[in-house]
Amino acid sequence: MLKISIVQMKVRHSLEDNLQKIKDFIKFAKGDLVFFPELALTGYKFPFDSFSQESINEAFLEVQKLTKSYGKSVLLGAPHYEKNEIYNAVYFISPQSIEVLAEKNLLFPELDKSFSSGKKRKFLEISGLKVGIIICFELRSPEVARNLTKEGMDLLAVFAQWPKARIKHWEALLRARAIENQIFVVGVNALSQIENLVIAGHSLSFSPSGDALNKKSEKEEIIEISLPLKLEKLPYPMKTPCLKISHKIKSLDELKSIIQKRKEKGQVMVFTNGCFDILHAGHIHYLNSARALGDFLVVGLNSDKSVKKIKGALRPINSEKERAYALAGLECVDYVIFFDEETPERLIKALKPDVLVKGADWEENKIVGASFVKSYGGKVERISFEFDTSTTKIIEKILKIYKD
Repeated sequence: MLKISIVQMKVRHSLEDNLQKIKDFIKFAKGDLVFFPELALTGYKFPFDSFSQESINEAFLEVQKLTKSYGKSVLLGAPHYEKNEIYNAVYFISPQSIEVLAEKNLLFPELDKSFSSGKKRKFLEISGLKVGIIICFELRSPEVARNLTKEGMDLLAVFAQWPKARIKHWEALLRARAIENQIFVVGVNALSQIENLVIAGHSLSFSPSGDALNKKSEKEEIIEISLPLKLEKLPYPMKTPCLKISHKIKSLDELKSIIQKRKEKGQVMVFTNGCFDILHAGHIHYLNSARALGDFLVVGLNSDKSVKKIKGALRPINSEKERAYALAGLECVDYVIFFDEETPERLIKALKPDVLVKGADWEENKIVGASFVKSYGGKVERISFEFDTSTTKIIEKILKIYKD
């Protein structure tokens, strides 16, 4: 069995006060692995800009001394400073190491204004169990948990300062992530006051079948649970069907309706365009980078008619149907729409993206639709190329091989 201590602690906005509490709890915790809440070391109203990673590391060295004395490991929420950025992170502290396991990627608008969106996401492997980590607001995204499940996660650890006003969501989402991914889920929530938000505990853990493993409370305490090292095989296997990619190829009317619904829910639409004639690594990196800038990516695809206008009668190499099918097969692409004109200006004005993306080789003042998108508060982003390749270069290389 893996013994876990869930520390539901009162988090203040003082590193010294919180550090003392953390040290005291470590002494009394019975688990092999001790969980502390999101930003347990500092709280949310901490003067982050006046501190550094060195100050955080000094506190962690004190924690590490206790892990050595008591033979325990700790998962702890604290800020991470790197390259002039501050991230809301979770650290793993053991007798052997101190390391960042996760940085919060999906930031909560009300609270995470001091932080940059992070990218780090490592697994912790302990006693044969693979532990994945998400931080507070990320619990609302089933995709974050599912991506971790694809990597063989056994236990999802959720570190939070989740408001009492939405505590029903906390409980429902923790249970849902356990059931839909058939994994153990442990959620550790703080007790604190952040301006007008009350954070009131209700730390909970669930089995893969959705059974609660502890009772919820609103008091400061250590909750002790034990997880089996071998997961029980459920009689109903988890299914992850592959959906038809043709569903991603939309008409303008279909797409406008979808975008309206998704924007009403606060989602950010990213738009880019191109011919994408012979799909290559440069395209894949570019599209993945574009998708990371929002909640869904729309690709405006030059039709065969449009490509011929731009590149001549011998292009495209692949038909619009083949090119759309290849794009729709990419996980990072949510929707594909054709346009016949030489530029996507009509589409941009009809769809009103929140983020307009082009390659870094384009100057912003020459990007079609840039001034229009910025006129209503949208953003224009330019993405640098990772690979020195293009459809034209691929064609030239093939022709050279053929001639030789």
